[in-house]
Amino acid sequence: MPINLSTEQKDLAETLDDVWSRIAPGHDVWPSIRELGLTEIPFPEATGGADGTFRDLTVVMTGLGRTLGSAPYLSSVVMAGLALLDAADRDTRAELLPGIVSGARTAALVCGPGIVTSAIRGEVAAERELSLTGVQHAVVDGESAELLVVVTHGPDGTELALVEGSAPGVRRSVGEQLDGTRQLATVEFDGATARRISGPDVASRLGDVRSRILIALAAEQVGLARRCLEMAVEYAGTRQQFGRTIGSFQGIKHKLVDLLVAIELAEVTVLDASSGAERGCDESGTAEPGGTELASRAAAARVLASRAAMTAAEEAIQVHGGIGFTWEHPLHHYFRRAKADQLLFGDEYPYVQSVGESLVHGRGVTRPRRVSEPA
Repeated sequence: MPINLSTEQKDLAETLDDVWSRIAPGHDVWPSIRELGLTEIPFPEATGGADGTFRDLTVVMTGLGRTLGSAPYLSSVVMAGLALLDAADRDTRAELLPGIVSGARTAALVCGPGIVTSAIRGEVAAERELSLTGVQHAVVDGESAELLVVVTHGPDGTELALVEGSAPGVRRSVGEQLDGTRQLATVEFDGATARRISGPDVASRLGDVRSRILIALAAEQVGLARRCLEMAVEYAGTRQQFGRTIGSFQGIKHKLVDLLVAIELAEVTVLDASSGAERGCDESGTAEPGGTELASRAAAARVLASRAAMTAAEEAIQVHGGIGFTWEHPLHHYFRRAKADQLLFGDEYPYVQSVGESLVHGRGVTRPRRVSEPA
């Protein structure tokens, strides 16, 4: 598969940029996402989806990163939606996915930074029920989501459970946070009764969901980085100093060229990874696993996109001088989102280690190590 966008995907990217670039960072773009049918993209037609490609989804994520549009797309469509599609049982998929696919209902995936594990414990309450206890921090859109899809440790190992956000025994809160354009909540369970919804081979399938989530987030980071570079170039071409535009100075030129190289490398890696994330479905609509090769590509995309986004936000502020630090300038918000994205699923080290191991041993890796989370 070529590592560039198709004509249709380029058209979609231009449309989203045109629609969303006129709004301020953090503006709610969920109505336009639903109106354009973007929530349907990654789901098969059997579930009410558009049967789009994973690369189509990354185009949307890139657009959200470029504009800092606020919407539960990562949490509901990418994280919870793909977890249900890939790892839930057939009855749950048939019951819940149509609402999420249409955007009529929103869901959040309660999990640790490694995604396949969490701090939530589940004790058997009935044949198809678990009693959940524990506290999980940094749940994307965890306070506003109607449904909570919970990765939990039950008597049979890793399980997937479902509970309404308003159910007894569930407490959700949002404290002070770095990025004001995306909500991260603390979700607490105190004996909350949840439905067991694990499909076959749930741990392995959640591993593949994890890879796709990382690639989607990397696409957002690339969009963010690209927009920061554009703002820096525009400013350097107009700001005058010593009778010349600052972009004419060698130091500024080299800084911007280095940024362009880093972003191009990250973008190509994300596109390559998104090709590996395409997966077929069996007759029931269940996704086929991607395996260790997908995990390795996702780790590479994660590392390069995180570095590109942080560097772009930092250097763009330097090019703008003091104005870039102010709340009134968009770069202030881009820097906060870049840092929050960098730390969202753990620090960079385990992903660098995964890429290194894959290169040294000539194989993919199933999961980065040293992610700090309960076993």
